[in-house]
Amino acid sequence: MKKKLEDRLVKNLAEKIKNKYDVVYTNRKPSASPKVKEYLKKELGYIPILQPEIDILLKDNLERLYAIEAKLFKGEITYSLPYYEGLGQAIALHKYGFDYAALYTFFLTDTNINSMNRYGAEIWTFIRNDLCLPLDFTYFHVIEKENDYEFNVMQYSQRQVGVKLIPIDDPRFNITFKHPNPIRDYPLPMKIREAIEKWLRNEL
Repeated sequence: MKKKLEDRLVKNLAEKIKNKYDVVYTNRKPSASPKVKEYLKKELGYIPILQPEIDILLKDNLERLYAIEAKLFKGEITYSLPYYEGLGQAIALHKYGFDYAALYTFFLTDTNINSMNRYGAEIWTFIRNDLCLPLDFTYFHVIEKENDYEFNVMQYSQRQVGVKLIPIDDPRFNITFKHPNPIRDYPLPMKIREAIEKWLRNEL
C-alpha cells in the first residue's frame, strides 16, 4: 500500500514539474533491461550492479541529468522510524553517472508538523552539515486534495526546525541542484550513463 502511494506521489510530482525540464521520466529500472546489461557486458566485459530504480529522472536543455530518490513518511512519526530511509538508494544513484542526485522526502497531510520538521530538518542536518555529502535533499509537506496533491517545499533552518516555503510547481519557485556528482566522470559511471541514455532514447 505504501509503495503504491509513493509511486502515485512520484508521478504526481513529475507531472507538476515537467514544464521546468525538457524531459521527465519516472520509475525507470535499468537493472530490468536486458539491452542495457548486454550493452554494458560488451563494453566493459562484465555487467555492473545496476541498483537502485530511478524514481524521477530529469533532463534539462543543457543535457544535464538529475536523478531523484523519493521516500514517503505517512501517519504518526515515532522515534523508532528510520530517519535515513532512502539515503543509501540516493547515494547509489551517483554510480549511474548522472550530473546530480537527490533525495526527496514526502510527509503526507496527516503527519504532525513538529514531527515532520524534526525528521525533515534532522535528515537535512545529517546529510548537509554532519556528513557534507554531495547529495541534494528536499523535504515536502504534501497536502492531499481532491484527485490531486500539493507539494509544499520545506526549508531547513536549524536541526529539527524548518519552515514552509511555496508549492514546487509555483512559477516563482526555482528548483536548484547544488551538489554535483563527484564520480560523474569516472570511467564506470560514464559508461553506465551512456548505456542508460541510449536505452532512454530507444537506441538499444
